[in-house]
Amino acid sequence: MNKNKYGPWVIVTGASSGIGKAFVEKIAAMGFNLIIVARNEDKLHQLKNSLIKHFQIGIKVLIADLTTEEGIHHVIKQTEALEVGLLINNAGREDSNHFLEINKKDHTQTIDLNIKAPLLLAHHFGTKMANRKRGGIINMSSIVAFQGVPYISNYAATKSYNLIFSEGLSAEFSKHNIDVLAVTPGFTATNLASVYDFKGTPFKPLEPSFVVTEALNALGKKRVVIPGGINKFLFLSGKFLFSRKLNTTSFGMVFKKVLRKIL
Repeated sequence: MNKNKYGPWVIVTGASSGIGKAFVEKIAAMGFNLIIVARNEDKLHQLKNSLIKHFQIGIKVLIADLTTEEGIHHVIKQTEALEVGLLINNAGREDSNHFLEINKKDHTQTIDLNIKAPLLLAHHFGTKMANRKRGGIINMSSIVAFQGVPYISNYAATKSYNLIFSEGLSAEFSKHNIDVLAVTPGFTATNLASVYDFKGTPFKPLEPSFVVTEALNALGKKRVVIPGGINKFLFLSGKFLFSRKLNTTSFGMVFKKVLRKIL
């Protein structure tokens, strides 16, 4: 990945921890300037200070709640003068429980953050990339995007949107020399996984740095990347061996076990 392909500035949402933070650290080492977006001001400034010690790059901190129109507008307004060549839509939230036990506000905020924000940011920055005839967009999807999953039904549906949205944009934006990638990891050691209990299961959460390396290596080469061997197995078995009903049932059994502390 180089500046000639994408341009000097990269924006990462959900940058304060987990996969977002790993994206920031990896991209900083490549010499790109960074716009880091999240709600946690303290963590973002700590991250900025750490990066400045090691890399000679520009870093812009934006505190924004991307579940709101105001938050998205703030990001757009504060980046108007910058040439953003790569957008990484990483911010996301997961509501895990029986569907009816999750209140409607939480469900809609998940839709706002996981679907609406990537859509609006891709439209804004994609327009500028198309005018420049270069750029890239990475949307974080999930291995749960390929089928319905009990206990995370709404979250899985939003990740399906991220997947299908990315595949469509990838085909449409190729004429503008814009690369679009959907990243579909499984369990990863992030804040989203804090409610999971993996005892008695074959699953070991992926490291965020591994997911990021897989994503950046795939950008411009693939439309979809599935990090991790077990996740590739789950995808292939679901596609070629299981019926859709059986696939949903098997994923439901997994999530019923790993979420046993809250179900």
